[in-house]
Amino acid sequence: MDEITGTLRILAAVLLAVLGAALRRMLRGPTVPGWDWETELKRAALRAFALASAHPANRAARRRLEARFDPRLPKDLRGNVEVHRERLGGRPAERHVRVVGDLADRATILYLHGGGYVTGSPATHRRFVARLVWETHTSAFVPDYRLAPAHRFPAAVDDAEAAYRDLIGRSVAPEEIVVAGDSAGGGLAVALLLRIRDEDLPPPAGAILFSPYTDLEHGGSTIRRNHRFDYLPLVEPIRPNLEYLGDADPHHPLASPIHADLTGLPPLLVFAGGREMILDDSVRLVERARDAAVDVTFHVEDDMFHVWPALLPRHPATARTLAVCAEWVEQVVQKSS
Repeated sequence: MDEITGTLRILAAVLLAVLGAALRRMLRGPTVPGWDWETELKRAALRAFALASAHPANRAARRRLEARFDPRLPKDLRGNVEVHRERLGGRPAERHVRVVGDLADRATILYLHGGGYVTGSPATHRRFVARLVWETHTSAFVPDYRLAPAHRFPAAVDDAEAAYRDLIGRSVAPEEIVVAGDSAGGGLAVALLLRIRDEDLPPPAGAILFSPYTDLEHGGSTIRRNHRFDYLPLVEPIRPNLEYLGDADPHHPLASPIHADLTGLPPLLVFAGGREMILDDSVRLVERARDAAVDVTFHVEDDMFHVWPALLPRHPATARTLAVCAEWVEQVVQKSS
């Protein structure tokens, strides 16, 4: 009964937020001049959902909703991409396979989903990964890595490493693997690259990071500056992500890669939204990577909020992002082959 009540509270919060955003837009215009109606209302709904489901009384309801979440692929991808349930590195996983088009994939993507290390699953990111696979002419594995607070740092890093080792054990050539992730999955992707380097494993061709979450201490100035434009549930007082960290040092490089020595990492493709709260996480990561002579390509979509490619599939900014991904994957895989 408590979970049902929590679900109703979350849904009510989302509905009221969307109605309020629609009324404000009609009276005052868009929050950001470049936002269309979908962007405006999607941001309002996401923020209400994030804030309501982060409340302790509603967390069980969110877990229940995510456990039951099993979306179909978009109509234009059905019959073009298939999703299979498998195991990877000892964990459940989803495998995305293109079944029409080019006979040979350019690469295999190891995709690490976002969710602040406490939420998310392969199912929550199924539609976006399928779109990424289709546009980049790749296949993908999405492991269901362990989440906090039941499994704290470095459980997610351990699972990501196990997934990578399993891929290599299946005779997937490392130079044809691209690690990718969004938000916490983006930070986890960098942590995985550091583990690969430090364990002397053969490196992947590179990594694609969408709005990477790289500072679990939340020290970036854009958290406050972009608060009214984004949907992340970071409100005053802004505290470190102790649900994942536990007693670990928030400066640990595998938890907050902005504190890592990034020397020797493979090429990075980093995307960030100019209106997102953790924009500074991307900016500082890119600066450290360039200081370490890492090959970095950095794109900022000025009007976008956090992880927009997964949330606004029809937006021109998403089309631009996926086009850049496709070109970059082809380049780094050819270079490393």
